[in-house]
Amino acid sequence: MSTSGSIPSVRRLASAALAKPSTGVIVLLLGICVFMAFTEPVFLTFNNWSNVFNQSVYVLILAIGMTVVLISGGIDLSVGAVLGLSAGVMADQINTGRPFIAAFILALAAGAVLGLFNGVLITRIGLPDFVATLATMGIASGLLYLWTSGFPFTDYMLDVYYTLAGRERYLGFVTVPLMLSLLMVAVVAFVMRRTSFGRHAYAVGSNADAARLSGINVNRVRVTAYVISGVLAALAGVLLAGRTTTVAPNMGLGYEVQAIAAAVIGGAALSGGRGRVGGAVLGALVLTVANNVINIAGVSAEWQQIVLGSILLLAVTLDRVGTLGYERSLARARRQAVVAADA
Repeated sequence: MSTSGSIPSVRRLASAALAKPSTGVIVLLLGICVFMAFTEPVFLTFNNWSNVFNQSVYVLILAIGMTVVLISGGIDLSVGAVLGLSAGVMADQINTGRPFIAAFILALAAGAVLGLFNGVLITRIGLPDFVATLATMGIASGLLYLWTSGFPFTDYMLDVYYTLAGRERYLGFVTVPLMLSLLMVAVVAFVMRRTSFGRHAYAVGSNADAARLSGINVNRVRVTAYVISGVLAALAGVLLAGRTTTVAPNMGLGYEVQAIAAAVIGGAALSGGRGRVGGAVLGALVLTVANNVINIAGVSAEWQQIVLGSILLLAVTLDRVGTLGYERSLARARRQAVVAADA
């Protein structure tokens, strides 16, 4: 085989690889891991990676819901505020003497109601997703601050809550939050791949008008996606409140950016119609490892936001550049096939 003949094949393979927005981030992550393995021996220890997996749980659960919303053609900026307000519901209900399971259900219900509220604003009133979820973010975060009067909820921890929050570790690293997050990955992945809702969500995100003409209830699909996101945000809030043992007035601040970043890194398209729930695992892990590296290296916490923004920018850029490059390579291949057929 000639060298000149192999170059187009290499280019096609590179274009196909870049069409996956997570490719460049994975390469970057592997490079960081190799560098850290030689410079910081603690990086590869069992305890460190046990902490990485368990710290990624909260962003992962949020990213699962965000992926569903992105697939259906929307975006949810309210997940961080929903996380905080749902955590407040959980803490307050326990403090008022409500049974643990009842408080847990009410917290998840609060997330579902806020997700439904987003869906109604978007589908019935016609607000853009960005505006509607930004408004919900402001309302939910404001309600939590007013509710707490600026002071955190405390003294709500029960023995069962410590267990749910991950106090017990099985096999040295497996906790209840980790098991719940993986269960959510499996359940939502099944829903998106094997049910009519999942197929409809991809169709709506790809082309809502075409989906509507084919008989799909577009509004129902979009509302359901936001309800799923709200419930998962509430679950993340309940678990995080158990880990921190306090619910601060600004709890959840910034988590919406991490959720979007994790979903996009995992392959979800901001334009809708594309994404994998399993990719959210990769996205959450990338962000958590990046923060872990910063902590081990002793870099100030302010750099975490810079790194997060840089990773998000890289993921979105690779998504755009890679997709355009892959489309050009396909168009070129079609033209060559037409020329060959005419010849």
